[in-house]
Amino acid sequence: MSSIVFFINNISSVGGTERIFLGIINELAKRNHSIHLLGLKGDPGNIFFPLEPNVAVTGLRIDDKKGFAKALYAQRKIRQLVKSNHIDTFVTIESNLAVHSVPSLAFTGVRHVVWEAFNFKVNLGRTSRSLARQLSLCFADTIVTQTARDIKFWEQGAWYRNAKLAHISNPMFLEEQKVSENPSKTVISVGRLNYQKGFDLLIDTWNQLPEPLRKEWKLLIIGDGKDRPALEKKISDLGIGESIELVGATKAVFKYFEKASIYCLSSRFEGLPMVLLEALAFHLPIVAFDCDTGPEELIEDGQNGILVEAENVSKLAKSLATLMEDDSLRARMRSYKSQRLPLLEQDLIITQWDQILS
Repeated sequence: MSSIVFFINNISSVGGTERIFLGIINELAKRNHSIHLLGLKGDPGNIFFPLEPNVAVTGLRIDDKKGFAKALYAQRKIRQLVKSNHIDTFVTIESNLAVHSVPSLAFTGVRHVVWEAFNFKVNLGRTSRSLARQLSLCFADTIVTQTARDIKFWEQGAWYRNAKLAHISNPMFLEEQKVSENPSKTVISVGRLNYQKGFDLLIDTWNQLPEPLRKEWKLLIIGDGKDRPALEKKISDLGIGESIELVGATKAVFKYFEKASIYCLSSRFEGLPMVLLEALAFHLPIVAFDCDTGPEELIEDGQNGILVEAENVSKLAKSLATLMEDDSLRARMRSYKSQRLPLLEQDLIITQWDQILS
């Protein structure tokens, strides 16, 4: 049995990334690994998603510390946890945290795995994230990407590379669901309300639809985040509030998947979006921007969805309208049997993680 730390930024965050890695942690815990969940920030007593009872949870609680003192405090605490718990492998979730984990693990003999939650091209305007990736390439043992496309980005962008690169997709945690016989005329989109998810672009897309379609259909955006006031204002300014609802975050998200007719992904960038895996499990036709990275690996264009040039709102609106207007096309996409889904089965993906961590 191996002893593993999973190191995350905010232990209390609600989002697709958290849902994915906590799901993987839970499955690994069931396989008798000794798992420690370590959060740089947040409250260990306030974790949104379910967690196996044998997973130990620790929060560094550095929210009140600043600058160099914050970094030194985090490094000291990480080294103490690693030493006192005889950790074999340390997994840094999101490469930006490598600025803390790389120096903390120096000369400890602990194997270091960095799991990229986005893609190499995206640094969210932070040079520290780009630096952290170069540190990972130099000093980590393995870097795990979510897509094959991202491995190429890491290879092309490396100043120097010591770490091995491995690609492990997000697993299909859900079993395939029964297709609803009478779905509502609803388009759904799920995610944190922030710049990455592009819900501002989705609202612009919805505004470009023919008015009769907007009267017949409804768009539900499910999630919370700092951009909510701006999105509410945009909806109000465009005068389309009768056909759009900002639902908020909910643990009952799957009830919306069950009743919907279409899933729309408007992200500017991704890693490998969990929401698309869930949409496929519910046999929802998908319209998505072909952003870096993920959609092209899950959507077979014209078979189970439509891929659209990234951030092209006009093309997204036209593709969405095509699906909304064509009942037979939606039915055909719902019944399509993808050959890619078996490669994403939970047991297969968890076994791949087992091999990386053991």
